[in-house]
Amino acid sequence: MANKTKVLVTGGAGFIGSNLVRELYNGKYDITIFDLSTSHPFLEGLDIKRIKGDVRNFNSVMEAVKGQDYVYHLASCNLGALSEKERIFGVNIEGTENVMKACLKSNVKKVVHVSSGSVLGFSRDNKKILTENDCFDFKDQLYAESKIYGERVVHKFAAQGLNVTIIVPAYVLGAGEVNPTRAGAFKSIAVNRIKFTYPGGTGTVAVEDIVSGLILAMEKGRKGERYNICNENVTLFEMYNMICDILKVPRISFRLPRFTYVPMYLFALILEKTMKKTPIATETIRWTFNFRYYDSAKARKELGWKPKVSLKESLKRTIDYFNEAGFIKI
Repeated sequence: MANKTKVLVTGGAGFIGSNLVRELYNGKYDITIFDLSTSHPFLEGLDIKRIKGDVRNFNSVMEAVKGQDYVYHLASCNLGALSEKERIFGVNIEGTENVMKACLKSNVKKVVHVSSGSVLGFSRDNKKILTENDCFDFKDQLYAESKIYGERVVHKFAAQGLNVTIIVPAYVLGAGEVNPTRAGAFKSIAVNRIKFTYPGGTGTVAVEDIVSGLILAMEKGRKGERYNICNENVTLFEMYNMICDILKVPRISFRLPRFTYVPMYLFALILEKTMKKTPIATETIRWTFNFRYYDSAKARKELGWKPKVSLKESLKRTIDYFNEAGFIKI
């Protein structure tokens, strides 16, 4: 019997990683995950190799990468607090450097690096659709800054000969999220606590569709290229009211006017300077008052990517999962 193709997934026990591993688990691959924690409900019962490790430790990364044919690099720190800067930059920049270096040294055939839609910044204009070539406003966007530097690391190793493709996902929704804080807005809507929405908007994609984009990128993605993966662009007002409809609670009728941006931003700034843990951050204000709408034409054309799960259905699956996990009560 021929040896199976060996695939490593860093961050394999995370939200997207666990969904990717489950999709790849079809008998064709010898799968290894590398993560700080290697347990996830979606990985239960799967015959995969699990390595507990930190991407900031090069020796651990090198040991995991050795002998692999393909590597998906999803390990990331998505915190945004200034107090966590060392950890954020350590994981997203130094960690990416370690993975790319190990892949180059181990002659890995292909790497897919998962970036973030935040690397494209955001626009104040809701008619502006961000392409892979855009790079807008990043003030107060610590996570975005770290992911941009991470991409620069990727490009450095691509120039040295590493066959690596970058995927830029929109806001990902669906079952499998392991961080209960991501359920915060859903939980608040479920108990009718949210009385207004911010005026901004975001691109969205179902986790099943980001997974298909990752697999296609491994098969067809060009070296050094980045591909946006986004299905539907939507205002926060529209998305929150979709959640209201699914939860069968009263709709939110008020959307903050844009002129409230400055006082809201200054209020968040004062809180950041006077509190260790703030209920609202300047990063949140800048994100929710502006627009991150993404163009995925390049992925559709070059990778043959076609989304299959609508925003409404992905929200429903998210809510069902959060309910089953005990993050929210319906």
